[in-house]
Amino acid sequence: MAFDKKFELRLYPAPNREVSGDMPNKWSDNLGNSAQLMLDRQMAKMPTDGAFFDILANPSTNEYANVLNPAYRSKGGRTTEVIKALRQKKLAGSFSKWVSNLTEKLGNGATAFKAAVANAKDWWALKMGATTLRFTGDKVRGRGPATVATAFMVGEMHASGWLAEGDYQDGAPYDIARDGEEPVLKAALEQRLVQSGLFADYAGTDSVRLAQNTLNASVLNGLRDILKCDAFVLTTGADKCFCIWAVDAEARLYLHVQVGLTTP
Repeated sequence: MAFDKKFELRLYPAPNREVSGDMPNKWSDNLGNSAQLMLDRQMAKMPTDGAFFDILANPSTNEYANVLNPAYRSKGGRTTEVIKALRQKKLAGSFSKWVSNLTEKLGNGATAFKAAVANAKDWWALKMGATTLRFTGDKVRGRGPATVATAFMVGEMHASGWLAEGDYQDGAPYDIARDGEEPVLKAALEQRLVQSGLFADYAGTDSVRLAQNTLNASVLNGLRDILKCDAFVLTTGADKCFCIWAVDAEARLYLHVQVGLTTP
């Protein structure tokens, strides 16, 4: 049995990325012009206080309760059960206020909403450059690790020209998806690699990287064609398929990917 390695990548996210010139304006225009649509969709989804309670208030209260220590007691003597009940009652009675605020912000031309969005363009650009774009990149400034790795795994040959200075490539793009399912794999994997990269970067711990790498492997093993590549594992090796976030000797985060197939 021999392992036929198709490609190996080591891809580094940029410390920060400058947002392309027209992206903040496009974001602002698209979001601002969607105000009435957002209002219509929210009201269609929660047209009554009963729907508001079932869809928003009750789930919100339950999620809030999950983060509280069951043994917690406030200075005023309120237990978690009391806190949950009070929060639920308060939210349940806030439907009319929610409708009023939503209509004020998004209805009647949404002047205030559009102005707030326009004023947030610089904030949005800085946030995107420090987070998502580090892992996706763009067509103007260059692609990031999530986009490059995903393109390699659906066999997009032009992706070989996307590596940044300091990245490593051995082999060529190779399609691991089941026939006709390349778009599915691309959509799921790129999103997963962006999220896992952000979490691994923010936390900076072995345990978080392991948890995120475990999810990476799970997604890939669910979408790969078993006749095209071996199962993805959590350890590196010359005869293994893997897609993991790791840190180098200089403590820099990078995405390490290897794809291959064991043949008789």
